[in-house]
Amino acid sequence: MTAPTAANDAGAAVAPSTTFEANGVRVERLRAGRAGGNLFLVPGLEGDPTELTAVVSAFVGPQEVYAVAPLAEDAERQPVVGVERMAELIVCAIRRVQPAGPYRLGGYSFGGLIALETAQQLRAAGEAVDALFLIEAVFDERFWPRGTWLRALARRTGRQLARIGHMPMAQAAAELRLRSGRLRRRVMRRATDDPERLSMGPDDANTMSGLAYSSIAGYRPRFYDGTITLIASSIDRHFGCDTVKLWAGYADHLDVARVDGDHLTVMHDNASAAVVANVIDHRLARSRATWAGLRPMPGFERPMLLSTMRWFSAARLAHALTEAGFTVSACRPRSHPLEVVEGIVSDHRLSRLRRSRSVVVAIRRAAPDIVLPDDERALALLRRIHARTRRTEPAIAAVIAHSVGAVDHWPSITSRSGLAMQARALDVAAPETAVISDSVALEQWVARHGMPVVLKTDGSWGGRGVAVVRDGSRLREAWRNTSNPPRLTRGVKRMVFNLEAGALAAWLRRARPVVNAQQYVGGREAIATVACLHGEVQALVCLEVVQATEARGPAAVVRIVDHPAMAEAARRLVRRFGLTGFCGFDFIITDSGEARLLEMNPRVTPTCHLLVEGDYQRTRTIALFPAELVRNGQPLAAVSSVLDVPVRAPQLIQRGEWMAARQHRPAARMMRRVTRRWATPTY
Repeated sequence: MTAPTAANDAGAAVAPSTTFEANGVRVERLRAGRAGGNLFLVPGLEGDPTELTAVVSAFVGPQEVYAVAPLAEDAERQPVVGVERMAELIVCAIRRVQPAGPYRLGGYSFGGLIALETAQQLRAAGEAVDALFLIEAVFDERFWPRGTWLRALARRTGRQLARIGHMPMAQAAAELRLRSGRLRRRVMRRATDDPERLSMGPDDANTMSGLAYSSIAGYRPRFYDGTITLIASSIDRHFGCDTVKLWAGYADHLDVARVDGDHLTVMHDNASAAVVANVIDHRLARSRATWAGLRPMPGFERPMLLSTMRWFSAARLAHALTEAGFTVSACRPRSHPLEVVEGIVSDHRLSRLRRSRSVVVAIRRAAPDIVLPDDERALALLRRIHARTRRTEPAIAAVIAHSVGAVDHWPSITSRSGLAMQARALDVAAPETAVISDSVALEQWVARHGMPVVLKTDGSWGGRGVAVVRDGSRLREAWRNTSNPPRLTRGVKRMVFNLEAGALAAWLRRARPVVNAQQYVGGREAIATVACLHGEVQALVCLEVVQATEARGPAAVVRIVDHPAMAEAARRLVRRFGLTGFCGFDFIITDSGEARLLEMNPRVTPTCHLLVEGDYQRTRTIALFPAELVRNGQPLAAVSSVLDVPVRAPQLIQRGEWMAARQHRPAARMMRRVTRRWATPTY
């Protein structure tokens, strides 16, 4: 996301460096910070602490940062050779700074191997290691899986041949001889233990880089019985393989974070280095007792995201959950943004023709403890599956019942008028709302409650199925447009462009929606976003809508506010309905500051990730990513102080930007003009 919660603890200013050498190790304090929050980083091949400067300068958390770099010789003036020996000396050096754990370690490239071995030795000595960060760490290719090594060899060879093909003849011939020799040597050393054939680096064993290459050749990582945070580049230009594939199976839990760039630029490019710092800040903040974000808990540890729409917010939430340590699975249509989220352990396709069956199969295979519906259709689908499996598969029915609130309250949750009735019974302010059967009943209701009136259909979302009527002479017209079945043109459009058959099926059945009349309330739109378990709120944030994508549509820009009455109303409703998972409550804040409940969304909403990332306690304005949302064919203005970009997920950023760019295409603009009549009309 934006800056992590650790920014609240900022105040750790960069101090003059403190440097000392201790038996083959150089220790340099790069950043002053809070006592007890030390972070020890090992630089790469050259052992140069300045390699860490860009990352360290981007930290915002309270950690004090030290560079620990192995030297070419120890106190006995003997060469320091071997990762194990370097780690042994580093253990002694860092204990001079911090005599006891828990320790926080990290390293870049070759330094990552040393950091890993240092962690192994500290844990073997009975010390605790709270965090271990490997930044683009790569071990010797002799120990790579055979398939990975062969693919990497082929890719590197192809790249070299393509490069040689653009050279003049004489230069190309010389380069071809050089590269052929290196290729032959690579193949031969794969099966040898001869020290003279192992090193692929400089021949000068007296330099730090020469010692590093020799040490890499003889080091095979051991399994780490803990969590490794692997910070991997998104571009491979050097090794021919994805770093993540190398480390799969080497740790009890591998926490992967992607950074734009390649092996070199992730540390030297300021933008990439800032993301590396953001990852480390976020992981360290999450380990502190003061972390405000959502943590896994019994009954909410293995969530499955169920989506029938291709909404970006589901992928945004999935990324936040995987980072927070949840075991995340998904059941979604093809081409969903969820497909680019790292860390999803079980990804299942939602069948267009057999949706219920595909969801049941996904739940069986993934065994989630909670299913998180991403949209109203997913919510309705879960309720249908519950009815079908209540007797035949009680375990699946139990998971669904746990996921979508107390079964006895489903009629109230799905009915706008039922929700209003329950809210008033809990002393929650809500406008008068009632189900309307025909235009005559509507006119009678208006005679009692006055104008304006808002017509809303049950099960609609995003401003669809809503009409604001200000002119009494247009009540019947508004009623006809709201209460009629979906139009054929809309059903065909949804089928062709969105691959969704619901609207067309409703047209064929001539199914009329349930229409509610609601008193109009003027004021500012607001949202309460909640994470809850068994009817108890675990995290909550109140947001005022600064800008929406369209009238009564999803929020594009929000402001975090403190509104105790709105928060208390959400708590009462969560408790009343026994909700678990995520939900959102839509309010209107009147000019007098009173919050009036309009509706409830017992599902994932676009701001749920804020609760997981723990970044919701500071009063500020946030533009929800993708920023270039469109209203009437024009991009929305950036009016926020913070742009909510998932900086730790470059693939997700690319997908969001692509989705936003599609909104500017001629076909998309034309479709918006065609469907604009179904946005919230005013009569």
